[in-house]
Amino acid sequence: MLCPDCEFDNIEGMDSCEACGQSLVSTDPAGKSLEESISRHAIGVLCPAAPLTVEPATPVSSAIASMSEHRVGCMLVVDRESGLMGIFTERDVLTRFSDDISRGQQPVSIFMTENPATVSQDDSIGYALHAMDLGGYRHLPVVDDNDHPIGVISVRDILRFLCVQFAELRTAD
Repeated sequence: MLCPDCEFDNIEGMDSCEACGQSLVSTDPAGKSLEESISRHAIGVLCPAAPLTVEPATPVSSAIASMSEHRVGCMLVVDRESGLMGIFTERDVLTRFSDDISRGQQPVSIFMTENPATVSQDDSIGYALHAMDLGGYRHLPVVDDNDHPIGVISVRDILRFLCVQFAELRTAD
C-alpha cells in the first residue's frame, strides 16, 4: 500500500507508514462531509427558538416557574435600555440558587450568568459548537446586528441538525 504522503510502498494492512509514520487508515468520507456541513451551514438553518425573556428585577422564583411552564432550559435576562444582560439557565438554578430556596424573591439578576457568549444567525454551526464546547454552554443567545436577542439555540438543536445531516449522508451512498 503506497503512502499518500511519501509514496513508500508499505505492506498491505499496515495502519501507518513505516517510512514517515503517516496514517494509512482511510477516513470515512461521510465524516468529512459532516464536518463541511457544520462549517458551511449558518445558525439560521437551525430556526432558533424565540427567546423567553425576563427583566433583571424579576424574582428568581417567577423565572423558574416560567421556565418550567414553557419547558425551556434558559431565559434571557434583558433590560429595556441596555439590552441583553445575562442568561439564566437550569444550571444556574442548580449551582447558584438551590442551596437556599428561601431566596426565591431575590432578583434573577443575582443568579444569572452575566454577559453571555452570543452568536449571530450568519455564524456557522461549527462556530457555535466550538463556543459551546469551550465555554461549557448548552444554550447560546442569537443576536441581531445591534446585539438584541432574537433567538436561542441549544446543543439539542445542533444534535438534531447533525442527525439529519448524518442520515442524509448515509442514504446518499
